[in-house]
Amino acid sequence: MNWDAIGAIAELVGAAGVIATLGYLALQVRQNTISTRTSSYQAVVESISEWTRALGMEPGVAQMFVTGLSNIDALSQEERTRFGFILIALFRNFENVFYQHQNGVVDDTIWEGWSFRIRSNFAAPGVQVWWKNARNAYSVPFRKFLEENPL
Repeated sequence: MNWDAIGAIAELVGAAGVIATLGYLALQVRQNTISTRTSSYQAVVESISEWTRALGMEPGVAQMFVTGLSNIDALSQEERTRFGFILIALFRNFENVFYQHQNGVVDDTIWEGWSFRIRSNFAAPGVQVWWKNARNAYSVPFRKFLEENPL
């Protein structure tokens, strides 16, 4: 065997090693992406679950929230303030889900349910009253989604 043949074989083995390494790295990146998306979505779900749990655990708050959704004028001034804070937390969570969907973390099949829930809450008369003063605190894309996609 001559040195040219040995060099060619060595280059072929080196190229195969590079291809195998690139394949392994692609697999690792894919697995990391899946893991990151799963963790991000889990954080979204935990956040909205914590909000829901807090709403349900405080005596009278759930009823105040339900009343505020349908008729904000039926609430006292203190209740209206509390209702506003509850909506801030809720719509920040919703904005996060929206942002995660826009960035491909929440896929379309999951987003369908979230979109319905977000738009359902947004359509409530009490939320519409609150939104007039609160809308500028949210991102333009989220505002456009809410205002241009009625239920």
